[in-house]
Amino acid sequence: MSDNIEKIDKYLRSVHLPQHAPHQHREKLRREILAETESRRTGNETPASPGPPKIRRMTMKSPITKLAAAAVIIIALVLSLNLWEESIPLAAAQILSNATEAVTDLHSIHISARMRTLPRDNFAYISLERDFVPIDMWKRTDAMGLVQWRIDKPGRLVLMDGASTVLFIRSGFASKSGPSPNFYCYDSYWCGHILDVDKLLESELSKARLGEDAELFTAHEKQIDGSDVLIVEVAVPARVDKDDYLRNKFVSDSDHRRVYCFDASTNLLKSFEIYVITDDSEVKIFETTSIEYNPLIDDSVFTLELPNDVVWDKEPEILPDNEKYENMTPKEAATTFFSACAEENWDGYLKFNSQSHVPQRTKDYLGGIEIISIGEPFQSGGYGGWFVPYEIKLKGGYVKKHNLALRNDNPAKRWQVDGGL
Repeated sequence: MSDNIEKIDKYLRSVHLPQHAPHQHREKLRREILAETESRRTGNETPASPGPPKIRRMTMKSPITKLAAAAVIIIALVLSLNLWEESIPLAAAQILSNATEAVTDLHSIHISARMRTLPRDNFAYISLERDFVPIDMWKRTDAMGLVQWRIDKPGRLVLMDGASTVLFIRSGFASKSGPSPNFYCYDSYWCGHILDVDKLLESELSKARLGEDAELFTAHEKQIDGSDVLIVEVAVPARVDKDDYLRNKFVSDSDHRRVYCFDASTNLLKSFEIYVITDDSEVKIFETTSIEYNPLIDDSVFTLELPNDVVWDKEPEILPDNEKYENMTPKEAATTFFSACAEENWDGYLKFNSQSHVPQRTKDYLGGIEIISIGEPFQSGGYGGWFVPYEIKLKGGYVKKHNLALRNDNPAKRWQVDGGL
């Protein structure tokens, strides 16, 4: 027996297999893998049989990693389908490991994608009924360690220029936060997670190695346009119940399937897709259209000129009568806010929507409304605030029914409108 085979045998004796696999099967598996490895070493390899994923052409750097690929195939043949399902993360882990190594020298990246969402809504929001909206993402780190990034869709962009992060909601609302280049604020964390492709793959690799019960990994190889690609799929359950208000409004709040496609020759991620799984179908809600590694990015990408009349969000200040607003319930806060709009009391409006000023378009939209009803507040998913159902009639006669999002996790502890208008 060669030194490499002895190393493999030693490794096999330490491999953890599911507890329901009997000792006889474990020993048979060990013997089968050793025989398979020896036959490959001596050139007497048996013909490949159909069925398990073709992972033999993955780039392997040691006998142990070659063993992992052979083990996945033989486990599927020797043991049951259930055991194969528990072992397949080994194949996914190897693919993800190679892909993670392929992006260790990444200094810049540009990802073009499209997503079913609203152009002006936050970057994590999804809508299964909506058409695709284009999204572009850039990031670079220079030789001095300066980090810059930008995430941009038609109605909303967020830019970290190296000194501060600015959110701009077209056509005229903006907010600014301090120097936190590695923190994806303003609900851009989801896109930022994709933009940091190295961390994304490391996270999936860790889950595949742990074999977490909540996430099911599969792996296979196929050809696309004449090129060999390696596919890793991850099925993930929703973190909220089926009847939750936020169900299928965010990726993490939906049953979904993530599909990673890697170039078999370079191990680089070629494309990434997400499908939301409903009771009767699958809906593709996200897909990359191109990924550029280490491109030269023009400096203009990380600069932003804002209009002179931009409305700036402000941190809520503690008012002389602040305690009055602190003690409000979410329903009282919603009623007081909409009453201020109905009376066109814009100072009252600003107590619940801290901004530099109230633009005319907001006054035209919400001024003089008629309050039809305010419902009972409720909470949903991991959202830290409350949702208050409402029904109002706008000046033009249109009746709007929605849920006003309110939260008070600010230094003034006052309820602030966080969405739903």
